[in-house]
Formats: sequence, C-alpha cells, structure tokens
Amino acid sequence: MMFELLLGHLVGDYLVQNEWMAQNKAKKTWIGWLAATIHCIIYTLAVCLIMWQWKPIWIVAVFFSHFFIDKFAFGYWYLKHLKGLDTYSYKMVGLSELRAGFNAVIYTVTDNTMHLLLMWGAYKLIF
Repeated sequence: MMFELLLGHLVGDYLVQNEWMAQNKAKKTWIGWLAATIHCIIYTLAVCLIMWQWKPIWIVAVFFSHFFIDKFAFGYWYLKHLKGLDTYSYKMVGLSELRAGFNAVIYTVTDNTMHLLLMWGAYKLIF
C-alpha cells in the first residue's frame, strides 16, 4: 500500500503537474483557485488510479488533504513560522544561491512529507 501511495503521489505531484499549475496554485486569485483545483483533481486521479482505490471517502480525503497543503502553501508556512526558514525567495532575504538550493530541497522534503503523512493517516482511518 505505501509503495502505491508514494508512486501515486510522485506521478500526481511531479509527472502530471504542469508549470502553470505549480506557479499559480497558491495565488490568492481566482486563477490560483482554478490552478489548485485542476491540479488536485489530476493528482487525486493519479493516486486513486495507481492505488486502485475508488471509495468516495478516499477520493475526498486525497483531494482535500492535497488541496489544503498546496493552496495555502502550508509547507512554506510551516518552515517560515515554526522553523525560521524563508524558502520563498533567497534574493529577498539575502541568501546565497547555494543556501537557496538547500532551502528548496528542505521545502520539497517538508511538502512531500506532509502530503504522505496526511494520506497515510487517511488511509489508515478509512481502510
């Protein structure tokens, strides 16, 4: 189950998400809401297809757990407010490009961990 969950996440978040979705999904405009919704629908389809799980409650859990983290940039918020890292723009906070690259990796790992933890927890509760 965990391998399929990870594979579905990777396909949905990296292989089928395009640049427009990635750049716009956290914006506080109608374009941001549209980008986040489209991304999360495609993401949910990828996860459910690879896991071959079609229970309506699972579909809702996958969609909303992903939507919450991506739309509201929860990984960024967590790192900034709880860890003291500003990963958004290294130029704005005077970081070197090397440090900015490190922060990008930290953000990516944090974001992926949040997504996988929420889905794992939902899976354990539902199944």
